[in-house]
Amino acid sequence: MGKIKRRAERYNKNLTVDLFLRDDSASLLLAGPVPCFISDLSSFGAGLILNQIHLNGYHLFYGPDDNPNFQLYIERRAEEKELFSIPVRPVWFNLDDSDEVHYFQLGVEFLAKPNDERVVALKKDAAANQEKDGGWFGKLLLNLWK
Repeated sequence: MGKIKRRAERYNKNLTVDLFLRDDSASLLLAGPVPCFISDLSSFGAGLILNQIHLNGYHLFYGPDDNPNFQLYIERRAEEKELFSIPVRPVWFNLDDSDEVHYFQLGVEFLAKPNDERVVALKKDAAANQEKDGGWFGKLLLNLWK
């Protein structure tokens, strides 16, 4: 069996972020925050784990397509740094109901370029988080992403 080909390497992470649905034209918050875990991360997107996909009457996978002004964002406050917000586009979702506790997996693509300061900050934060756990791989990533 061959290796899955991807645009960029994906790294397993366990970062918390919040997911929001906003109407950018009116600067309105439509749904969120929905706490999520980033299960994997690349320069182009992330895999999220969340406990709900439907909030405030909006389906977080289909809702952003209902109106061109609706936009999903993931937000994270890096330690002792300001909040950064990255616009994302949902590309797939799945319900994992194999356990007693059901949760959703949502794949999102960053609408910011891979070298955008917000994406780089998220990757650095992920690498720093890995470094705190004592991982040598996280230290390597942190040095590469600096």
